[in-house]
Amino acid sequence: MADPKPGVPPEVALRRLAALAHDAGAVERTERALVRGRARLIEEVERIESPRAPRRWVIPAALAPLVVIVGLWVLRPAARLDYRIDEAAPADSYVRAGERGATARFSEGTTVRFAPGARGRVAAVTAHGAQIHIEHGAAHFRVVHLPGAEWIAEAGPFTVTVTGTEFDLSWQDERMELTMQSGSVAVRGPLAEGGIAVQGGQCLVADIVRGELTIADQKAAADLRAPEGDDPREAGRMAEPDAAADPGPTGATVDLDVKADLDAKAGPGVMAKRGAGAAAPRTSPRRAPAPQSYRERVARGDFAGAIADAESRGIDATIAASPLSELAALADAARYAGRNDLAQRVLLVERARFAGSPEARSAAFLLGRMAEPSSPAAAIGWYDQYLTESPAGSLAAEALGRKMIVMRASRGEAAARPVAEEYLARYPRGAFAAAAAEILGRP
Repeated sequence: MADPKPGVPPEVALRRLAALAHDAGAVERTERALVRGRARLIEEVERIESPRAPRRWVIPAALAPLVVIVGLWVLRPAARLDYRIDEAAPADSYVRAGERGATARFSEGTTVRFAPGARGRVAAVTAHGAQIHIEHGAAHFRVVHLPGAEWIAEAGPFTVTVTGTEFDLSWQDERMELTMQSGSVAVRGPLAEGGIAVQGGQCLVADIVRGELTIADQKAAADLRAPEGDDPREAGRMAEPDAAADPGPTGATVDLDVKADLDAKAGPGVMAKRGAGAAAPRTSPRRAPAPQSYRERVARGDFAGAIADAESRGIDATIAASPLSELAALADAARYAGRNDLAQRVLLVERARFAGSPEARSAAFLLGRMAEPSSPAAAIGWYDQYLTESPAGSLAAEALGRKMIVMRASRGEAAARPVAEEYLARYPRGAFAAAAAEILGRP
């Protein structure tokens, strides 16, 4: 037989040979032959495939290092933001603004513009934001709103939690001022332990010296600023409704027609005020309808609404029947709205009705803050009361520091030295450490 023509593919030649064999009767076309051929085919396939089975595991094993590398790349920590401060070395985090101010610019677009003369620092930077601390002066924040953004601005002892917004923040002479242009933030600090929401268009002013925190619309923000030359004691003097004596812990009074056993429930030094020789009231006040949630009102900044609701139901009835959480929220609303008379009234009842509770202990601290402008002795007494009830409480450092400041202002440095010694021993890096060192004459 002649060889296949050059260039003919082998498979074509094989098909031609098979056709010739078929025509010649070389292929046995019986059922038995078909069964036999099928069995041989299955046997050959199984014999060929069985050695290849391990390869199914060889391929993943070979790719394992690559899988690990890809996994590590996917799970790697996100790179932190980059930032640069105008006219400063790349590694500098401290800001001392000159005559033209200074701006910290972050890689995702956020900017913090420090006013001329302001001082601060970039305390920490993450992949989602940064922590900016203002030591003195003012700064304008423009924070880009991105998913997962985590920004914190600090001014003295106050903390402002930000996700994406624009605002001005200042800290000077123990006074923090926050003016919102857009968005919302949460403020926490000595006068806002539970956190306060501040919305766009609002201005919050917290004065540590006076113990006052006020929120108002920006149009009324100018009224929150103390006029130059005014005596801060007179400016911060609170109204004392029908009070014959300072509301200190040894002589606090509360003019309420409440239950006859109020005195028995009263906390240390708190008593119900009655006329000389008058008998205790025999009837309980008419219970007010359940008030709206003051906690929700305070959380959204509706302080005036909370106060108006309480006044419409009757202040006496409301504070005599409201649960502890609502009393605390109403006291906060009164403080934030500048109604120190009402705040004092509610806090005294809070201590009387719920003596020993964390809120009642914190009320002693707040009463001390409000008493500072008008009665330093009462303020010191309330701070001592808080420190006695909560020696390791969240406000202990603030209470001891404020006591030191008030004693220095009212009784002189000699009287304040023991308190300054105690403060530095307990809180060497506290907010009042510099003042304590100054009292003690230390560098």
